[in-house]
Amino acid sequence: AKSACKGEWGSAAVIDQLVPENSSVHCKIQSLDVPPLSPSLGLARNGNDAGINMRHNWSPKEDNLVGSTSVTEHSGPVNRLAVSDDETFFVSASYDGTSKVFEVRQAHETGGDIHSCLTYEGHKFENDLSPVRINDVSILEHSHSVATAASDGSLHVWRVDMVSSHQNQQMKRSRVSGHSVLRNINPGEGEVLAVSHFSTPSASILAYATQRGSIHSLDLRFAREPFSLNLMPELGFLTSMEVGKDRNWIVAGTNRGYVGLWDVRYQTMVKLWRHSRDSPIKRLTDAFGNSPDEPSRPLVFMGCDNNEASLFDLSTGGCLQCYRVLDSSLSYVDQSALPSDCLSVPHLESVNIPSRFGKRIVPLDKALQMTSRSPACDISMNALVGGINLKGPSYLMTGGSDHMIRNWDLNSASKSSCVSGLERNQPPPSFEQIQVGCNSRLTLCRQPSIHPTSLMENSRLLSRNRQGVVKCENRHSDSILDLKIVNNPALLLSASRDHTIKLWA
Repeated sequence: AKSACKGEWGSAAVIDQLVPENSSVHCKIQSLDVPPLSPSLGLARNGNDAGINMRHNWSPKEDNLVGSTSVTEHSGPVNRLAVSDDETFFVSASYDGTSKVFEVRQAHETGGDIHSCLTYEGHKFENDLSPVRINDVSILEHSHSVATAASDGSLHVWRVDMVSSHQNQQMKRSRVSGHSVLRNINPGEGEVLAVSHFSTPSASILAYATQRGSIHSLDLRFAREPFSLNLMPELGFLTSMEVGKDRNWIVAGTNRGYVGLWDVRYQTMVKLWRHSRDSPIKRLTDAFGNSPDEPSRPLVFMGCDNNEASLFDLSTGGCLQCYRVLDSSLSYVDQSALPSDCLSVPHLESVNIPSRFGKRIVPLDKALQMTSRSPACDISMNALVGGINLKGPSYLMTGGSDHMIRNWDLNSASKSSCVSGLERNQPPPSFEQIQVGCNSRLTLCRQPSIHPTSLMENSRLLSRNRQGVVKCENRHSDSILDLKIVNNPALLLSASRDHTIKLWA
């Protein structure tokens, strides 16, 4: 109660004002005049907890496209997606400087043609002369408000207005009706690269990362900064940020392969790791997702170069599982004949955290060498969505620069599949699992290339190759940049550099 009276972030107290001993404390709290979370944020209706179990038991079918936006919906790559808590709509962030709102109901009501019902262009209006990119988007918890981070260093918080309609006097449906800007923030530290929102009993925190390596926060209830975290500039620029589901830790990765772990309660960096292959960190996501029944541990899925993703325990730096796609030339090579690099798992090397700020961690010559280094494989996993369920099936879905979306079954490799990305007549992939050491498992995906038709006799070609009408390809034509799951109805959303958003069931 004492810390709550001082207005410290993260503190909470429940006081009965009728008890005489608590009357003085109650007066102090009233004098703080701390406003509650503004109802103008737009409150989302309560979600369905059954959706959590449905997500673990459901996986999208292969090449089962149920909806897609047109290439003219966005005029630039679609970088990020965010889904509202009540799953009535999702929001996109694009390099064309706009953020668009799409209603989920369109997946089954429009015959597959998905159109935006609202476009937010607030960032473009502030910069008429120079182009602006929307780097990230986040929907505030339990609300219909959206936070968008832009390349001009601005962070906007705006609300999606909803209206309700009654159908058959039984069904109540909400639809998007407009938007209004709630707050405009300009940190003045270069681009805002990532943004995330989380709530505590006494605060509504908007965390955002800037180009200079700082992770700032804003309490939307009190308009102040509860904490500020710093990442040393020689570690590279920030590429991904994730907040733990218990709201006690934040992890961030850089383009030079460094991963920092902070304890938000003490505002201190507790671990600093370096990827054993110096691979740029493309994406980080909490392995336990939003499931309330799972334990709180800093376990994260990490997407990297070399077309691989890994499950790391950031408290120890150990790699628990690795998911790797082999080059097509190795598709039919026996496991015993594979190169050693294909059968090893990465690990995180501990880096000493300097006792005083300003002391270099990486020497200048090594930093320059890391900048000029080219990856061994130019294919990377840019998008991750998944969850570990200790009581049932666990999964990981990945999207990469090879235009592929894969569903990795963490319990049984044989149940893994390719959701999208196979070219016409391309053989399906095969998955196999290998035990590496005592605590690590490696899952390999062998993806054969298309057999050249010129080397096959016409009489031996599949009959579908000689058909006159051929089904249109559903796959993305460029890199996959983000993936999101919708529970009800069960859908997988994918955003791509080809300017489109696709829905898979």
